[in-house]
Amino acid sequence: MVKISSMVASKANHSPDRHVISNSERKDRSIRLWGERGQLALERGHVCVLNATVVATEVLKNLVLPGVGAFTIVDSHRVSERDLGNNFFVTQESIGEPRCHEVMKNLLELNEEVKGNAVDEDACEIIMSNLDFFDDFSCVIVSDLPEKHLLLLANRLWERGIPLFLGKAYGMIGLWRNVIPEVCIVESRPEYAKENYRLANPFPELAAFVERFDLETCRHPYIPLTETQSATNVFVDHRGRPIVPKAHSHIPAFVLLIKALQKWRAQHEGKMPQTGQEKDQFRELLDDFQLSVGKDEENFVEAKALARHAYSPFEIPSEVKAILSDPKAGADSNCQDPFWIIVRALREFVEGEGGGCLPLSGMLPDMHADTKSYIDLQNIYREQATRDCSQVSARVQHILSSMNQRTDAISPAEISLICKNAANIRLVRTRSLQEEYSSPCCDDWSWMLDMPEEFPHYLYVLLRAADRYKTNFGSFPGEMQPLDEAEVARFKEVLGALCSEMGIANGSLTNDMATELVRYGGSELHSIASVVGGIGANEVCKVLMKQFVPANGSFLYNGVTGKNALCVF
Repeated sequence: MVKISSMVASKANHSPDRHVISNSERKDRSIRLWGERGQLALERGHVCVLNATVVATEVLKNLVLPGVGAFTIVDSHRVSERDLGNNFFVTQESIGEPRCHEVMKNLLELNEEVKGNAVDEDACEIIMSNLDFFDDFSCVIVSDLPEKHLLLLANRLWERGIPLFLGKAYGMIGLWRNVIPEVCIVESRPEYAKENYRLANPFPELAAFVERFDLETCRHPYIPLTETQSATNVFVDHRGRPIVPKAHSHIPAFVLLIKALQKWRAQHEGKMPQTGQEKDQFRELLDDFQLSVGKDEENFVEAKALARHAYSPFEIPSEVKAILSDPKAGADSNCQDPFWIIVRALREFVEGEGGGCLPLSGMLPDMHADTKSYIDLQNIYREQATRDCSQVSARVQHILSSMNQRTDAISPAEISLICKNAANIRLVRTRSLQEEYSSPCCDDWSWMLDMPEEFPHYLYVLLRAADRYKTNFGSFPGEMQPLDEAEVARFKEVLGALCSEMGIANGSLTNDMATELVRYGGSELHSIASVVGGIGANEVCKVLMKQFVPANGSFLYNGVTGKNALCVF
């Protein structure tokens, strides 16, 4: 039976002379980054950490500050003087005390709403005797665990679908590895979101809205024409001065694009602009509609910037196609995960009512237009997005019924969220740790070992060899006897054996590389740990919140050169 000590921070623990950030202030900062849904998901998370090393503590700090629900530290070590040199969450008074308790106590001072647990037991013993202990955690973060026990734990978590994260700071080397069986990202929040506004084939309500405008006569449904037309494309005010009517300069860009596309197709046998020259000609066609001498009407400038949405056929992103074609979204799938049921309905929608298109998100870019026209256009898109979502919802209910589940088992909010983000959903499945260790894909990256100044892949091999050395001799190379020649020779033997196992050419890693790693002596530098801890916490947040896209592989950081890379081993 694992004995767990729990604790919640008390306001009394805070110094009266120090300003404590209120919970509302802290949440306001977080919600600006990932929204209320992300914050609630983070607060439901329970993270397990094996060994309170510097990296693990830095990760926890960056999770506690925004408000992770709870964390549990498993660590049987006592605080030593070595910890005082690199871990900011232990003090002089902590020496000799259980490290898990001291780190937990000091971390909880950062956020009084987070719950902390400490288990003063050897993580390896728990892995060997009670793997069920890990089944209820949202994810597990490991730092400094022997290879044998790490693989046992990794295999168990992989079977249960629980994400595992590996973090290490070793001298001037940093490593973070995501081991994720599957995480479905709904809100990937790309910098440039892909969207199909259906300008090439407007739906009936949009087409009817466009017909209410006339570019030649400056007919506008909400802005009366007060100017007089003196000639073709020439309007004057009451004093006879040339002027661009407001009814012309406030036509929404989407209306201009659809009108231009209709004219282009009429002149080109129904074909769309294909070549670069034709696309330039399409933009010139937009200029022909302008009334200003300088061709600088703001709504037309916007239309030219958005022209690609009109003439470029929208293609479902390859990442989304892969998700829609996944066996879990197939017609004969029995997967009962809400995400996959909705994706299955989404696939049926694309093949049916959608006509090859994803549901509309209902979102529009900003446009130079009068307020009423823009609001009408927004409402038209939102209403069409609602109709698309309703059709997907009906298919979800049908699928649930075929599975003998309640038709309301999946909430409308879940369906709406996926429909709104349909073009940007993502799926991440990394390699398992067992795959990485038993059959590393060295052929893909072994050539990079010849260019260590450009690619940090050699650091991965060195770290694997250091872990193997500790398993064989009980300590990291150079930890007990700094830069001892005999120890360097032993490490080179271990490194050579590992290279043979991995199929790496002998001599790819130089003597200087091996000697440098021995010189590190297993030390954890806080500057390196803080970099890895920041990146690691970011990755954990992505998985807990199912927002943004977690890295598929290992992050390697060379603290000497400052270079880093995302690698798949």
